[in-house]
Amino acid sequence: MIARCPNVRFLFVGDGILREALQRQIDAAGLGQYFQFTGLVPPQQIPRLIAAMDIVVHASLREGLARVLPQAMIAGVPVVSYDVDGAREVVISGETGFLLPPQAVDAMATALEDLISDSQLRHTLGQAGRRRWTDVFRHEQMTEKIRGVYEGILRERN
Repeated sequence: MIARCPNVRFLFVGDGILREALQRQIDAAGLGQYFQFTGLVPPQQIPRLIAAMDIVVHASLREGLARVLPQAMIAGVPVVSYDVDGAREVVISGETGFLLPPQAVDAMATALEDLISDSQLRHTLGQAGRRRWTDVFRHEQMTEKIRGVYEGILRERN
């Protein structure tokens, strides 16, 4: 991918047990200049980091609804994600990003190359995500929905 898209840069946000192994693989391949690891960052820094991205990649194989997915879309950034757990609740393949089978590395590379090489596609998918999810995932809306669930449970108990 880097040979075809030499201006690409990857920003790994967060930390975990795979970081050292990933860093070793990147270094062994001589690709260190293309990758930056932030480590664990405070939640208030996430919006600034997402705003610096052209594409958000979610390559986890197990995670509920990763908060980064709606955060990216609200910021107007298209998403490429494996179809795991809650990802399909927000990523609409071809509309707000690309939803791929888990571990489909070649498909992920192709989706990334398509987005990297087509700024209009990035813009179109990003804006579709923003329009579709901004109101749904506002914290006020989410809080109201959660409150409604608890109120319904309490009514059933009484």
